[in-house]
Amino acid sequence: MAIIQLSCGLLVINERDELLIGHSTGSRHWDLPKGLIDAGETPLACALREGREEFGLGYGADRLVDLGRHAYYRGKDLHLFAVGTTTRETAVERCSCTSYFELRPGGRPVPEIDRFAWADDERLRALLARNMRRLLLDEGLLTLARARRSGPSLAAGRGADT
Repeated sequence: MAIIQLSCGLLVINERDELLIGHSTGSRHWDLPKGLIDAGETPLACALREGREEFGLGYGADRLVDLGRHAYYRGKDLHLFAVGTTTRETAVERCSCTSYFELRPGGRPVPEIDRFAWADDERLRALLARNMRRLLLDEGLLTLARARRSGPSLAAGRGADT
């Protein structure tokens, strides 16, 4: 029986239904705040930790909507949570990554994520890796997340000041 790894992450959606993504350093692809779950950690705690480490996000657990566990690729599943926000509350200029790795053996450590952006579906199709694109766009998980998210973006979409 094959062991399946579990990564957990966030779908951060603004008042324009755009998704917050970050550029994976050393790659051509952009990604969500997500990462492998630690031993003894819950999926919710992992998603919050990854959001904090990779994007500098500080949402409370009460803001997240559980979207469940999904097949990502052979040997790895994703457990994702949605959160609504606004471009004012979650400005890309304030996003930061505190998680580092060596891009080249013996090289200086670099942040896992080096740029941040809001992206609509068209841009997501161009920037996300194939399996993430399949899960979010082709299989409709992002559409589900937009419908189920909680947070200030719902009020903001109706013109309320957040």
